[in-house]
Amino acid sequence: MLASVDPYGWPHPALLSDAEVIALDATRLRLGLHPESRSVRHLRDSGRATLVFADAATLYVKAEALALPGAPGHPELARFELVVQDVLEDRSEGEEAGGRLKGGLEIEWPAGLDPVARRRRLREALLA
Repeated sequence: MLASVDPYGWPHPALLSDAEVIALDATRLRLGLHPESRSVRHLRDSGRATLVFADAATLYVKAEALALPGAPGHPELARFELVVQDVLEDRSEGEEAGGRLKGGLEIEWPAGLDPVARRRRLREALLA
């Protein structure tokens, strides 16, 4: 999940697929979002983002968001580089100690969409 900040100071959540975020190294991530989305406007305006990774561990990655030029041949993609400022781990404590995520979100893609080809196309555009 991506959380940005709207003009009124409210958190704005957005679900991302694994194809829309890629780690470049230990301190930089690349995002590819629909150019007309509210998340894109918020990232450009505030320059800040928090990514939530929820799996065996739950991590909150706070980052500065830098807008990048569009990828050649991919006008459907707004690109950002996130520079990690802090990483927080959410740990269960007290009576919740030992609790963990048991399931997660599962995407059902529309008929005719090839998710493997989509992932490959987005990865190439993000790294361009």
